[in-house]
Amino acid sequence: MDAAIVRSAHFSVRVDLAAAPHDTAHARLFYPAAPTGSDSERLTGEIPPDRTGAPLPVVVMLPAVNVGADSYRWLAVELVRRGFAAVTYDHVGELMPGQVGLSPGIDLAALGPGNFGTRPSATALGPILAGLESINTDGPLAGMLDLGHVALGGHSAGGTVALENADPQWFPGVASVFSYGSHTMPVAVLGHPEGAVLPVGPVPALVVAGAEDGVINASSDRYGREVGAEDHSPVDRTFAEGIRRGSTGYEVVLAGSNHLLVCSPADPTSARGFLDAEPSTDPEAARRLYADVVEAFLRRHLLGDDSVGPLALLDGSPLAVSARGKGPGAG
Repeated sequence: MDAAIVRSAHFSVRVDLAAAPHDTAHARLFYPAAPTGSDSERLTGEIPPDRTGAPLPVVVMLPAVNVGADSYRWLAVELVRRGFAAVTYDHVGELMPGQVGLSPGIDLAALGPGNFGTRPSATALGPILAGLESINTDGPLAGMLDLGHVALGGHSAGGTVALENADPQWFPGVASVFSYGSHTMPVAVLGHPEGAVLPVGPVPALVVAGAEDGVINASSDRYGREVGAEDHSPVDRTFAEGIRRGSTGYEVVLAGSNHLLVCSPADPTSARGFLDAEPSTDPEAARRLYADVVEAFLRRHLLGDDSVGPLALLDGSPLAVSARGKGPGAG
């Protein structure tokens, strides 16, 4: 599907766990299109899907705090060209008490020591999956989606939400999860013991980090450490301690890459990109490698295609500082 024409359909969902006016998320479903040149296309801009590979496995991407969904459009388009359907969304909600902004949708109470693991902390994910079910049942995209094969992907806080909620008992169909610049160490204000690492959902997980992530490095005081503490390595600890026993996990660290690598375009007017380091490698090359690794991971752990392992793509690559896997099927 390298030459696929990619289009998107917009939809909105009600986030029932959020209080008005922050109870709506606006989403886009990216899909391969098959233009016919009809008058309807000309007048409406709506192009029917290319059903050649349908139904398509689905990737739902959870955004970082105060990072707009358009920053991840490049990855959504890449995934469609590689045989998936992809979803991005924007949701304005409460980030912390008294702070409102773009959010992946987080139930902070569900993350407390007494509640974690008893219910999902992802407030927008369920409604978005329900919206996809509706789209897949009726309308021009009916039958295009394989909602029995869903992957969650996320960046920064969105990746944390994805990692902690990738549980098919909560969200049927979710079968794998990947993240960039994300970890599962809870912030100190939630009340967990210092240094705690929360478990990743019981599905295969890929955690990717940039070796020059200035945002994570500048945030260590959120976890009871000094700002810039050299031994603050939450992504490493998520791989080592957060992947459940018997589950499959991968960790990849990209050389010269920063926290906002996966944002293209990055928006300097929002979020905390001002804390980030300047990349010392070609960001476009690193993004291509990231997309390749994500694709290989999804093909193996979402579709059961073992022809190319995620780590094999990194052998000898100057763009990878380290790459390791553990659990059944890693390699």
